Amino acid sequence: MLLKDLVEVNKKGNVANAVNFGMMDEPETNQDLCDSFIFNYDPKKPELSTVGILDRLKESYHSRNEPNIHMMIQQYGKGKSHFAVVLANFFGKPANSSEVKGILDQVDKATSGTSKVVAEKIKSYKQRQQKPHLVLCLSGDQGGNIRKQFLTVVVNELEAAGVDSAIANHICREPLNYLERLNPENKAKANVYLESLGNPDGDVNSLIKQLQKNNPGVIRAVKDICRHVSNVTPDFQDDINVEAILRDLLDNLCSGENALFSGILILFDEMNYYLQSWAADQIGAGGTALQNITNICELYKGKIALLCFTQIHPSAFSRISPSVRESYLKISSRLAPAQSTYDGPASSLELVIDNMLDQKEETPLWQDFLRRWDDTLLSSARQAFEKHITTYKQRGWTLEYFYNHLSKGCFPMHPITAYLLCNLDFTQDRTAIQFIKGYVSQFIEDKSIEEGEQLNYIYP
Repeated sequence: MLLKDLVEVNKKGNVANAVNFGMMDEPETNQDLCDSFIFNYDPKKPELSTVGILDRLKESYHSRNEPNIHMMIQQYGKGKSHFAVVLANFFGKPANSSEVKGILDQVDKATSGTSKVVAEKIKSYKQRQQKPHLVLCLSGDQGGNIRKQFLTVVVNELEAAGVDSAIANHICREPLNYLERLNPENKAKANVYLESLGNPDGDVNSLIKQLQKNNPGVIRAVKDICRHVSNVTPDFQDDINVEAILRDLLDNLCSGENALFSGILILFDEMNYYLQSWAADQIGAGGTALQNITNICELYKGKIALLCFTQIHPSAFSRISPSVRESYLKISSRLAPAQSTYDGPASSLELVIDNMLDQKEETPLWQDFLRRWDDTLLSSARQAFEKHITTYKQRGWTLEYFYNHLSKGCFPMHPITAYLLCNLDFTQDRTAIQFIKGYVSQFIEDKSIEEGEQLNYIYP
């Protein structure tokens, strides 16, 4: 009998490289990201696994007593941005969408053999959800004023949903309408005026294009044109009031019988880059925008949630001038509350590899296999755990846990092979996954379960 009769590789599984929120605009790429994300799940520490974080995030909408400001800390190459895109799809797409179905399939794979309860909770939550969430995706590595990015994201999402009556819709629309209605004479007059100022944003047509992209940074120039051409001071709002925009969305689009959305989810990727920019130039980075968001999260618990992704804990940043340290620590403590800050566990790759290898535990063949070889699997686990590998004891693993995840869970890899794959300095998640999908997959396809009356392991 061949190994493929007992084990199969999760061939869709992947931790994609260089993921960003813009990939969601490409349907095929977005679907692939939803189908391929490899969740992990640790029933003993669920909050330190991606299934657990998804579960905790959905609980943000359960009641006002649940935390709704979350932070996930994990190093580069572990799939944070891929996870962020998956969460955006899970909360932003309807339950019957192909994207959500792909995500739930991977959640099922991650919880098989441990606890299906959490997977069923996640699935039933999505099935009960009558309306999707309004998902706002921000990225700290884009630079510039986060208020401008926030407005652009909000307006784009509202336009996609067919909403044109929110406060956010009108911030750029009114100055845009003014410029588009200028007659040729006044347009020429405005262009001469802009040229005399050396306006960095260009002529009237350039301003129109910027406003069409929902860039509020040019509104001040439009106000100056209006005063010069029409001798009138317009009532164009060039200050982006984040709190007012969110209040408007929550009160008018997320409440009542005719609500368009179940709530709001704000995903902030690469938070570490943004906080460094903010510490260097608070005004240029957006001033109190993050404080405004956390204020609304506090006022509207049960209706809005914020999840930030960062490589290091905000308190670990060292390049903060004394003049802004107090205000920096205040906002960073808001973003990383102790009860909902998830510091990526060192064991996450072990759980990912376990989930890449799907043992067919429900089949009679697997049960027959265990009756013959379970003692060997346990013996290999005990010898590796007690004699050759000390790191897992330091992490608080038990022999049983090691056996379930790195012996039986990673079969046909020998437990020391699995350990090395997860812990060699040059190995990252993507390297390990490619090894599973390549060499290990071929080994399973070609090799017998036993060879010379010995279990056919992939040895180190």
